[in-house]
Amino acid sequence: MPATGFRSPLTKHGRFVELIPLEPAHIPELARAGRDPEVWRLLRIGPGRDVSEMTALVNELLDAQAKGSVLVFTILALPERTPTGTFRFLDIDRENRSVEVGTWLDSTFWRTPVNTEVKYLGLTYAFEEEGVHRVQLRTDSRNLRSQRAIERLGAVREGVHREHFRLRDGYRRTSIVYSILASEWVEVKGDLEQKLARPWPVGAPRAMAEPTADP
Repeated sequence: MPATGFRSPLTKHGRFVELIPLEPAHIPELARAGRDPEVWRLLRIGPGRDVSEMTALVNELLDAQAKGSVLVFTILALPERTPTGTFRFLDIDRENRSVEVGTWLDSTFWRTPVNTEVKYLGLTYAFEEEGVHRVQLRTDSRNLRSQRAIERLGAVREGVHREHFRLRDGYRRTSIVYSILASEWVEVKGDLEQKLARPWPVGAPRAMAEPTADP
């Protein structure tokens, strides 16, 4: 598929997930996926704990996408194709071939291969179809679960953005910054493919979980 410049529509298919363009029709099921307050506690976007909140979030994301600043997908868990979160490219810098990625997931899908494959599909597209030089990932300094997951992806920890973003509760978030460069992608890709090649059962998320899986 030729590069789109990180513009919709675009779909990606994997063994455990499918990424499809975010649509307002997904709001009710995404609201169910986001019902756990813990999903949103440390995120910059949201919350989306009910239909009203999710409607506001989806409208915000689609407005940003229309301006070309983000590209957003609904994550469908296979085989049921259940909406279970969103994945987005943000801070798209087309001139410098750089982009950031962000994900939120239904907490029942934490510690399953879903997050790993979402990142695999997104990174493969960014490096191999868009030809980016750098992909950035950021997470709250308090979110140790997310930091471990990003490090297992093979991203390199670069540093800290101190108190750079004010969250809804007034807390000034400090973010840990990671990145993957194009020169590192072949090795990172191979490691992700090994993780995804494990004999994961396809089915209910709790049946897939194990202590060493990516959250």
